[in-house]
Amino acid sequence: MKRLAVISALLLLAFRLAAAVYTPTSIPMVHLADRNRYVCNPDHILSEEAVSRIDAIFRQIEDSTGIQTVVEGIDPDDCFEFTYQLLEKNGVGQKDKNNGLAITLSTTERCIQFVTGYGLEGVLPDAICKRIQMNYMNPSFSDGNWDQ
Repeated sequence: MKRLAVISALLLLAFRLAAAVYTPTSIPMVHLADRNRYVCNPDHILSEEAVSRIDAIFRQIEDSTGIQTVVEGIDPDDCFEFTYQLLEKNGVGQKDKNNGLAITLSTTERCIQFVTGYGLEGVLPDAICKRIQMNYMNPSFSDGNWDQ
């Protein structure tokens, strides 16, 4: 009986650890269903409180600048290519301004990827994105504190 309980617990853990595989076209685009949502968090890497906080920040950014963003918490094979395709295939940003921003967090790949539309590169160049990642994101992520 004890052995069955251990095997059952291991199987449950294995199923819990097996996250779905997403593509840029299969990932849920929450902003299309509700324009006040920006964070797609299908594997629940972030808490609901963190998602709400980030959604509010990006709603304010879009209202004041017109910049559209999407944040994903997923597990892609190639972080850059996934994020680039997500931005391109889902039309993030205003087409005439090309001002979209996509940010991907992959916990198993230990990858954070920012991709900006060409219209946003002057405001948010790669060097600033890298500084945001290194100074604000990496210290918390290295501790497993995804919400921070």
